[in-house]
Amino acid sequence: MRQERLSIVGQLHQHAKYRTALPVPVCDNPDFTRSPSGTLPKARHPVVQQPLWVAVSFPFLPLEALGKTTQQQPTAVYAQRGQIHIIITSNPLAQKSGIRSGMTLTAAQVLNPALQIVPQDVSAETDWLARLALLAGRWTPVVSIVGDNLLLEISGSTRLFGGVNQLLGKIRSGLAFEAQSPCVSAMPTAASALLCVRNGKSLCIATKERIHAAIRDLPASAVVAGAKKERALKQYGISTVGDLLRLPRDGLARRLGPDLVHQLDKLLGKQADPQAAITPPPVFQQASVFDPGIANTEQLMPFMEILLGKLQAHLIQHHVLAEQLEWHLLNDSNSSARIPVYLTHPRRNALDLMKLCRLAFERFQTRDLITHLSLKVNRFAPLPSSSEDLFSILPRTADREASLVERLQNRLGRQAVQGIGMQPDHRPEKAWSRCAVGKAVALPHGAQRPLWLFDTPRSVQMSNGQLLLGSQSLLLQRPRERICSGWWDSQSIRRDYYHAKTAALRAWVFRDLDSGIWRLHGIF
Repeated sequence: MRQERLSIVGQLHQHAKYRTALPVPVCDNPDFTRSPSGTLPKARHPVVQQPLWVAVSFPFLPLEALGKTTQQQPTAVYAQRGQIHIIITSNPLAQKSGIRSGMTLTAAQVLNPALQIVPQDVSAETDWLARLALLAGRWTPVVSIVGDNLLLEISGSTRLFGGVNQLLGKIRSGLAFEAQSPCVSAMPTAASALLCVRNGKSLCIATKERIHAAIRDLPASAVVAGAKKERALKQYGISTVGDLLRLPRDGLARRLGPDLVHQLDKLLGKQADPQAAITPPPVFQQASVFDPGIANTEQLMPFMEILLGKLQAHLIQHHVLAEQLEWHLLNDSNSSARIPVYLTHPRRNALDLMKLCRLAFERFQTRDLITHLSLKVNRFAPLPSSSEDLFSILPRTADREASLVERLQNRLGRQAVQGIGMQPDHRPEKAWSRCAVGKAVALPHGAQRPLWLFDTPRSVQMSNGQLLLGSQSLLLQRPRERICSGWWDSQSIRRDYYHAKTAALRAWVFRDLDSGIWRLHGIF
């Protein structure tokens, strides 16, 4: 009797543990029935939620990536394949003329001489797919880019959106707003979902037992790679995927390779097929809205501190640092202002960022009421591992210098604070250029150059064989540097440079070899 009571208690515990893990009914599954009230259901085994993959193809992707979908004339994208140009895709107006993918460009222009053609831009297509993948992140966190298609694993999101059919409807409508005629197919395996959309077949199958019936009529050439294997399929009389699945596995692997057998196993879910999900960048954007409006920037400071506190929490959560901040202000006359905050190195401390933001806002003036304030950060850096001394309390010298540069750039503007770099030119006037602050540059051949160079060299007087700078005499040092260069750009020079001293300074002077005139070029 005691064992029977323990068994009943165990059943009750097992039922309570797993009743919340029942799967949501999917596309083709019947609804789950519930036990009548007052009856004790039998103990259930835990139900493992099966994966459900949604693949999306974009038949007009090359046109959409180039912004050519709104053209009111026949348009096609072409690419070079060997010595000929092949049509990659065409818009509906061009398709009415019989222009199809895979057709040569010459044949397409014969069919429609008014056809507008544009070359394919693979990088633009990659960027476009990446943007669509970020958009798909609103429906599931598991999004992959496979070739020219998107792949979403949605089994964990069905309950949130009210079921598979409702979620698929949102995916179709959301992507159709961004792309033209996307093909969406939901299958239990990633390989079968991709196979369907690549052949323009839109399905919703939730059980592995129905995969065979769904894909058996698709062309066998869609699962093999290479012209040689396609010719072999024709020789063997294989035209569909169903024909491949009926053949013995050993003979199929011997004649067409084991990779094809593995691909068929992935289609049916008999072999693991992991997919690498993309990781979206941690974009941050927060805003504050002021109904009556704010008259001056000083009143914005408390709201800026709140937004920077949210930014700091966001950075800590994602283990990253902010590389650049942007404030956007909107006033009651609907005019906007952008105020960037420059950082010499990535940061995340809200107090440090607030100090720099105050400096950046010092130059901003407005007479209108500010109604909207937003903070946007889209450039991040990974959090580096720290090896600083645990008991160190004084900032390093490099940090103090970087902090000074940050304060100057945000108060005066980035262009007002610049570094000086060397150029590969022997002429002193051409041997320097502006560069990023803190950029390390080396002097050529160890030559010493003054930091202060005059825009126009100044004359040095000669009296009784003595060089005079004002009322002070210049004492030339022995080393001499001869510079003869610039003959190729009509700015040639022929000079002998010397280091010279007075009682108050060190100077850099030269004697022009053509005129014999002495001039002062810089001060050390």
